[in-house]
Amino acid sequence: MRIIDFTGQENIRSEGHTSKGDQPKWKQAGNWYKADHMGYEALSEIIVSRLLAWSDADDFVSYQPVRIHYNGKVVSGCSSRDFMRKGEMLIPFERLHRAYEGRGLAQTLTRVDSPTARIAYTVDFVERVTNLTGVGAYLTSILELDCLTLNEDRHTNNLAVLRNEETKTFRLCPIFDNGLSLLSDLNDYPLADDLYTCIERVKAKPFDSDHVEQVTAAEQLYGRQLTFHIPHEELRAELELLTETYSPDKLQRVERVLLEQKRKHSWLF
Repeated sequence: MRIIDFTGQENIRSEGHTSKGDQPKWKQAGNWYKADHMGYEALSEIIVSRLLAWSDADDFVSYQPVRIHYNGKVVSGCSSRDFMRKGEMLIPFERLHRAYEGRGLAQTLTRVDSPTARIAYTVDFVERVTNLTGVGAYLTSILELDCLTLNEDRHTNNLAVLRNEETKTFRLCPIFDNGLSLLSDLNDYPLADDLYTCIERVKAKPFDSDHVEQVTAAEQLYGRQLTFHIPHEELRAELELLTETYSPDKLQRVERVLLEQKRKHSWLF
């Protein structure tokens, strides 16, 4: 496994950042690199991108395993190609709403009384100011993925559009930023804790704290979007490729989480 050395290089802080802290990340030669921070976030990024490869999603970021050297230590991480094209800027929904409405989207959604209304408001707003279509289907596919993988950090700063600064046109981002999935935060979900208890403790974002509630609302508005096709033997093969980087207990945890989620949400398969 190659080691990427970022000794002495400042890591890049995300705009708005995650509700659980800011994962160390760097950009180099057209690639992004992210280091594990609270558990096995990079493992989650890698496996979730493999799930998407075995689905009918057509635009998502693929992550590869790396080892990262920084602050005098070597940690597990992942890399991905920069998905922004020349002249593009990434604009989170949060900042887009603040620019047009004078306040953040997250604050506004607290005043809307149901997940259905919150999702519809967000879709209508984004389509109105960007002239994009299909935002509802796009959001629904993300919420379906999050329901399957227990993503607990899909806040309004990592839902985003891309704006071409020359043409002033927008496009949707590929699906990205899935690191806080699959119980990857070992501070909140220690490996020794009961798996089923951990799963029950996960809270969704940003339209409801319950994954099923928000994905049901989205599908009622915009229809079913994703179907996952990955066989168990393929999932196990993907995990076995990561034995150099992750311990057996972490790999087994991820496998068990996905098998349980597949059992609970068989309609996604």
